[in-house]
Amino acid sequence: MKVFLSTLIVFMMLISSCKNENDIEPKNLIGKWRPTYEIFNDSTQKWEVIKTYMLLPDIEFTSDSKFLINNHLGAEYDCCGYIGNQFEIVENRVVFSGFRAPCPNASCFSTNCKGWHINKLTEEVLEIYQCPNATYRYTKMK
Repeated sequence: MKVFLSTLIVFMMLISSCKNENDIEPKNLIGKWRPTYEIFNDSTQKWEVIKTYMLLPDIEFTSDSKFLINNHLGAEYDCCGYIGNQFEIVENRVVFSGFRAPCPNASCFSTNCKGWHINKLTEEVLEIYQCPNATYRYTKMK
């Protein structure tokens, strides 16, 4: 019985120490990211090139937990309170803090945004659902 319990404990420790392939390595997020102008189409389950004129900004996640859009603090560009100046990674999500007050005449889609969900993160590619909009692909800038 002791051997069985010992084996079970070792097995459970090994399972809990294994890294899930979907786990996000926060250090891979740090840096500047440039949009590829690809958007994920939920209905076809395929990536599509954005065909309408749409200027997407570069984004940056800094090692001291600041979030920047085109080299400015993230909240400067957000009238709806979805994006803050600070970020942290919680369960494969970028969770923002340091928000600015919403703009008085802004027409916002949702007030239930709980951050951006990271679908894929490698050293070169970031695929992220940007609440309340869509999933975009970025490449890391050198």
